[in-house]
Amino acid sequence: MRLGLALAVGVALLTGCDVRETQLAQAGRLEAQWAGADSGKISTLAAAEWCTERRWLEIRAIQGDTGLALALYPVDSIIADSYPVVDPTRADSVRPSASLGLRLFSQTAVKGYRGDSGAVLLVRSSSGRLSGKVTARVRGVPNGEQVRLSGKFDQVAVLPQERGCVAESPDSSADSLQDSSESAESGDGQVD
Repeated sequence: MRLGLALAVGVALLTGCDVRETQLAQAGRLEAQWAGADSGKISTLAAAEWCTERRWLEIRAIQGDTGLALALYPVDSIIADSYPVVDPTRADSVRPSASLGLRLFSQTAVKGYRGDSGAVLLVRSSSGRLSGKVTARVRGVPNGEQVRLSGKFDQVAVLPQERGCVAESPDSSADSLQDSSESAESGDGQVD
C-alpha cells in the first residue's frame, strides 16, 4: 500500500515538473531595442492572448522592470498582415492597426512610452504560433520624448484572453450615469 502511494506521488511530481518544463520550452520569445531619449533592450519570453469579443490580440513581454506590449486590431480575425502602428486612442477604430506600449524604470522615475507610427509585421505558422517584426516611433507620456524601437518576436503561442475581454455596450456608461443621478435625487439627501 505504501509503495503504491509513494509511486503515485512520485509520478505526479514528475508529471508536474514535466508539464512546467514543456510550457517553458514552448514559450515564444520577444527581443527589442530602442534608442533616443532613452536606450535599452529586452530579450525574454513572450505571451499572446486573443480577445474574441473585442477582436484584439495582445503580445507582451516583461523582463525585470521593463515591459513591452503590442496590441493588434485585425479587421476580423488574426491573419498574417502588416499592421500600422497608430496612437492607442485610435487603434480600435482604425482596423487593421496596432498600438504599442513600453514601460521603463530610470534611476528616478517610471517612464511610459506609446507608439504613434511604424508597423508590426505578423506571420502565422501552420501550428498557429505567431512570429513577426516591429518598428515604431514611440513618444514619452506626458513629455513627448522620442524613441525609435525595433524588434522581433518568434513562435509565440496564442491563448484565449482571460481578463479584460468583455465587449462594452454603447449604453453602459450612460445607464450608470443616469442610475447614480437618480439615487442622488431620491430626496432624502443620502447617496446610495
